[in-house]
Amino acid sequence: MANQTYRLFLSLFLLCVVPSLIYGQSKNDKTVVGKVGNQEVTYAELKKNYSSGSSEEPTLDDLESFLPIYLDYKAKLLAAKDQGYFEDSALVAEHESYVKQAAYAFWLENEIKPAAFDEFKKRAEMELKTYHILVAVGPDAPQQQVDEALSKLKQARQEITDGVPLDEVNGKYSTVRGGRSMGGDIPWISVGRTVQEFEDVVYGLEVGEISEPFKTQFGYHIVLLQDKRERTPARLVNHIFVRGTGDSTAYDKIHNAYNALEDGQPWNLVLNQFTEDGASKRSNGRIGWVSYRQNFAMDFVEAVVSQDPSEPYSEPVKTNYGYHIFKIDSVETYASEEERNQALMEQLGDTPYFEESNQFVVEFLQKKFDDQKHFEAEDLYKEWIMAFDSSEISSLPEQPAGLGDETVYTFNGEDYSLDDYHAFIQNTYGARTANAYRSNLLNEYTLKVVDNNIIDLTLEKYPKFSKQSESYLNGLVVYNINEENIWSPATVDTSRLHSIYEENISKYQYPERPFYYLMTARHDSTLMKAKDFVNNGGSPDSVKVRIDRIGVSADSTTNFTQEPFDRLSEMEIDSFSETFEYNKIRGIFWLEDRLQARNMTFDEAFNRILAEFQPQREKEWLQQLRDKYNVKVHVKKLRKAFDKDA
Repeated sequence: MANQTYRLFLSLFLLCVVPSLIYGQSKNDKTVVGKVGNQEVTYAELKKNYSSGSSEEPTLDDLESFLPIYLDYKAKLLAAKDQGYFEDSALVAEHESYVKQAAYAFWLENEIKPAAFDEFKKRAEMELKTYHILVAVGPDAPQQQVDEALSKLKQARQEITDGVPLDEVNGKYSTVRGGRSMGGDIPWISVGRTVQEFEDVVYGLEVGEISEPFKTQFGYHIVLLQDKRERTPARLVNHIFVRGTGDSTAYDKIHNAYNALEDGQPWNLVLNQFTEDGASKRSNGRIGWVSYRQNFAMDFVEAVVSQDPSEPYSEPVKTNYGYHIFKIDSVETYASEEERNQALMEQLGDTPYFEESNQFVVEFLQKKFDDQKHFEAEDLYKEWIMAFDSSEISSLPEQPAGLGDETVYTFNGEDYSLDDYHAFIQNTYGARTANAYRSNLLNEYTLKVVDNNIIDLTLEKYPKFSKQSESYLNGLVVYNINEENIWSPATVDTSRLHSIYEENISKYQYPERPFYYLMTARHDSTLMKAKDFVNNGGSPDSVKVRIDRIGVSADSTTNFTQEPFDRLSEMEIDSFSETFEYNKIRGIFWLEDRLQARNMTFDEAFNRILAEFQPQREKEWLQQLRDKYNVKVHVKKLRKAFDKDA
């Protein structure tokens, strides 16, 4: 409940307090409409911090209602400052955690996403036809193997340049796996269809140009851009499908379906009679959108896009999947550029161009700020640490003079030494033995460096981020001071609550209510065993011990409105209910007793009394703040400023 209250407060805070509307300058902007302590609140500040959740400017009634709320908020901030909330270590840590995550979001939304979208949109206008040579090399392959792969690709590139047929070069140099070449002809592709490293290269080529060797997760490639054309719009496709066979059976079946359509039979009837695609059959043969972006076999895509969408259905078509009759329901079009941009943005989210993750942001920042790993220094460190064999890393001595000063990583123009790296290794993996050290920990360290720097980088790049950080901290301390003075049971004056209880004891009562046992099981037979056990004198408290695979809980309730508890009101004491469905399993009630109506004790009524007292508690506390900080509300000045502004 506290977490829900917290989230609700923060969302209200962000709605009502964080500046969200930009207003033009008014001659009345400097009019003082309120005062808290020594702080004057101007008409401009009030408007800037008001948000009705719409783009419209607030009315006078809106501002008059908001003014005392905003002044109370300012008074709470002064009280929080006086009481040391801004220096509270737990709040400071929570604020830093929020600001760091907000910094990641800032880079995503303000730089990474727009840049990725611009590139994605540009590439989405074209489709490319490519041919590649691939030499498979594992991610941890030794340098000698990498050098051999690069040498082969340079020779292959020269042979293609010299006019040697592509298939001949591919057969000579590409890796063969499972009896098939990993290189060769790649049918038409569009943006997001291949891994990004491959796509980045091919979209940078001119038609007829061959790339230099480059690396992807599959190994090292060279690629020839054979052709380029405007993107083919996607088709929304239904089909009737028959699997291919080694004889004429499938061929005959698809043509029988086609003849039935030609004879005027409705599509859905022919579909139900002939199609062998059970998944699409349930949706009138619907496959979905088909284009060069989707992961369909290329001969299938080619077959779809070659159909005339104005025809009610196609003639039978053979692909690698089997035989089809296609029905094109729609061709991808957009009513406006805004609609197209929205569709492209959704497509972007399904590609490696843009991921909403901290890792993605870190990798972007590493490229942006020219990071560099100094592997020669890491090799020296590895040699030094591995010499300690099974010693625990936390117990290792300092590195020898000169070694610790070696630069192992550079980010944003700042060097990080082996001493820095060793401190990270000790703090993170101190319990491990020295011989368990692995070089991939350097990557982990570089991520940590970027993470440690991201707040400063964001503040430097986006000065407005400072305001967001400040607003969140203010919201956090106001929430906590509210918690202590309004919501927390620990700080309430219990003598006041006792007085309320004594003066209104008749309000705090339990009505007559059933005391019951709820027994649940997967099978009715298990519940029948429980019934027999209790009806033969066994205690309901012993049911769970005596019978396997049964749940038993004892409780009382005043809620008779919901299933299955409504049946308790009609039951006799010492009886079972009929079996019912409960939380997807079977259940029965045993009515043990009907508890008589009685007054609650103070402890039992405490939460109700506290909730009822809370508005008065808040009212009294706010009045204390207004008196302490001499809060002044200048409604007349607000009205004059608004009238002149209008």
